[in-house]
Amino acid sequence: MSDYDMSIHTNPDARAWAKFFMECNPESNVPEDVMVTWFANAMMAMHDHMRPDLAPVVLPDGSAICAAEIDTYSSS
Repeated sequence: MSDYDMSIHTNPDARAWAKFFMECNPESNVPEDVMVTWFANAMMAMHDHMRPDLAPVVLPDGSAICAAEIDTYSSS
């Protein structure tokens, strides 16, 4: 496809990806809101893969938290 917009590959917005998918696949019978969820899930899975230090910690009561070290610096 000669008019393929490559800028989508740097867009972190799942809604933009779903809209682009629907434009490229008008015959799709999947609702756009389902595609938003699908793309958001895929993006979050990659984020979690790239940042294992942010993985949830399951507590003894079954709840979970995300904890990470925060870099701080002094401006003085």
